[in-house]
Amino acid sequence: MLTVYRKDYEKIVMGILSFAPQLHDVERVRAEMQWSLQSGQQIFLWQSEDEDHYTGVAIVEEGDNYVLIRWLSFTPSERSGRNVYGMLTAIAQRFPRKRVMGTLNTQPLITNWEKETDESRSNQ
Repeated sequence: MLTVYRKDYEKIVMGILSFAPQLHDVERVRAEMQWSLQSGQQIFLWQSEDEDHYTGVAIVEEGDNYVLIRWLSFTPSERSGRNVYGMLTAIAQRFPRKRVMGTLNTQPLITNWEKETDESRSNQ
């Protein structure tokens, strides 16, 4: 389940983002969050159907024709393709007329998700 960021989720988001290799430092995480919120980017939290807590975070920039996944981070125990692909699918459904794209860091995950999505559609 995709949830939109609220101020009371700040510590949860910071904790999950700190699992991203480039964001281990608390000050770096805080700066990234502040910059994202000030520049109008959206932060989403992910809660899989069989979990009762948040396990993933995505920072998303919305453009006219695209949605750019700037950051995508999950707790170590929840980094399965099912969770990553579930979150990407939920984001794509939230922005149905826009192409999901990634940065140099997130594009490989998005490419694999697109391949998986295309294969599952062709098998139906």
